[in-house]
Amino acid sequence: MTSYIIRGNLSEKQIETDVAMYLGWCSAGLPFQLLDVNEQLTGADKLFDVVMPIYLQFKKSTGLKPLTAALSRRRANESALQRVREFRRQHQLDDDPTLYFQLRAKAEHAADLQHNVLLAHHQPERSYAIYVAPLYLDRQSYYDELTRGPRFMGDPWRWSDSEIWHGGERLAWLSRFDRQPFLRNHVTIAPHERVADHKHYYAYSDAGDAVSWHSPTMVDGGDARLSDFMSQRVRQFLLSEDKPSAQAGLQAARRALDELNMSSEVPLDEGEPLDSLRRHGLWLWKTYEIRQILICSSKEMLQRAMGR
Repeated sequence: MTSYIIRGNLSEKQIETDVAMYLGWCSAGLPFQLLDVNEQLTGADKLFDVVMPIYLQFKKSTGLKPLTAALSRRRANESALQRVREFRRQHQLDDDPTLYFQLRAKAEHAADLQHNVLLAHHQPERSYAIYVAPLYLDRQSYYDELTRGPRFMGDPWRWSDSEIWHGGERLAWLSRFDRQPFLRNHVTIAPHERVADHKHYYAYSDAGDAVSWHSPTMVDGGDARLSDFMSQRVRQFLLSEDKPSAQAGLQAARRALDELNMSSEVPLDEGEPLDSLRRHGLWLWKTYEIRQILICSSKEMLQRAMGR
């Protein structure tokens, strides 16, 4: 029954640690900072008036071998994973192998499924929530990609074909995200609908595209790599005239809690907005293992960086 499953040996905790540390490294010396939920933010409200929350749920990928022949007929007890294989073959999606992850079961004392909590926090422009999973199954391959290549280059602006120009100014720092092999080898998927149980699967190619939902349907979202997601957020952060703020992020958090009927779970009206956002992030991390990062800067710093 499971002969077509290709099991990996990565752990979600290790993926979470490595990606969080890598994103922190990528932001070193840039006109913005990526602040992790575990960092103390007291007094940061006086430094940062531009803030964008991102909520991440880390998953490990498992593989599926492609169907070698058409199924003669559907069995009454056919597994959801078998339907994933059949759907991807019928629609000529890359499937050698197909990678996938299953949603997490509801924790014993949790008020809702982790997936639904993540979904409520996905409010584009004000806050973003995504699954992040490596396009690797093997721990050694993952480690080799993490430690090799341009991460340790002396010149971080080496990729001239990835430079971004705006108003006569070169925004070359975006190359740190869109050209990093480690980030390019992680898929990102935004949750797209509520569920009643955890028996659901997201599937995708080993190139990080052609994302499907086990129902089965295709998930519309364009390029789904972590490198592209981060580049898009930074571009929005830099070029948007309506800069996101900690107050807007806090309003998004309140709206998510209202939607989930969890408004009493964490106080969001005490102290400065940025510190309240961090407390909210700590609660999410401890209760649902959803990690929060905050892209933070100031309007003055961004204007100076862009020559305005």
